[in-house]
Amino acid sequence: MSTVAVIVRVTCLALSFAALGLTGCGAPPRPDPDATFRAIQVHEATIAHASADADGCAADAPCPAADELCAAAEALCGEAEALGDPDGLTRCEDARRRCRQVRR
Repeated sequence: MSTVAVIVRVTCLALSFAALGLTGCGAPPRPDPDATFRAIQVHEATIAHASADADGCAADAPCPAADELCAAAEALCGEAEALGDPDGLTRCEDARRRCRQVRR
């Protein structure tokens, strides 16, 4: 094999690996549904716990319970959106609705 042929093959191989690296190797891994729903349930428990405290906050005062509730709602939605499951997305909508209620 000539030197030129070796250079061409090595160059083509290098370009192939570079293209593979730029385009990625398939879709990102899908989250584990069981682990995701366990995380969603933990966030729902946080929302339920903070909900009663947030209802007791004065409208014109800072409310750490409302902050905690809304942070848990956003975390829940992140999990649900990553999974893309209709039940998880419904739970996300419910959590965001509850956050809006305590922010009024």
